[in-house]
Amino acid sequence: MQNQIEYEENMDQKESPFVIENLEEDTGFLVLQISALWEEYHERVLKKYYNLSHMQYAVLASIYWLVLHSGKEVTQIILARHTKIAPMTISQILKRLEAKGYIYRNCHSTDIRAKSLHLTEEGRVLMNKAVATIIQIDKKFFKVLGKNVTRFNQYILELLKANE
Repeated sequence: MQNQIEYEENMDQKESPFVIENLEEDTGFLVLQISALWEEYHERVLKKYYNLSHMQYAVLASIYWLVLHSGKEVTQIILARHTKIAPMTISQILKRLEAKGYIYRNCHSTDIRAKSLHLTEEGRVLMNKAVATIIQIDKKFFKVLGKNVTRFNQYILELLKANE
């Protein structure tokens, strides 16, 4: 108890590493809040209409996009790099998606250690519906940015490129 009192007294003496008094000036905290809110919007709709979590949707949508646009066989490593999601987390999500019947894996054509990822027909049908829904949700969520959405996206891309 005495240590707790001393700790609290020290906190009052401006020895805190928090130099920002107004959290509206803390970029990291704002990114945390907006990310959590955005993910919550997705999660609510995805669970209700498609029985998917936000992360499951992100992985499925990324597989679908990569198959359509990359011209490469999609592997777990490619997917992890594309999404910036840890490979172990990707692995766990893929197991769930495979169990639900939305994806399947087969042998990679050139890398015997890798598996190629594919959407099943059921997964493609689901994604066609879910992507359309998420596009509408994102339009509504980011509507406040108006004409600034392009600049906002450019800033995000700069952050991603600078921190890869």
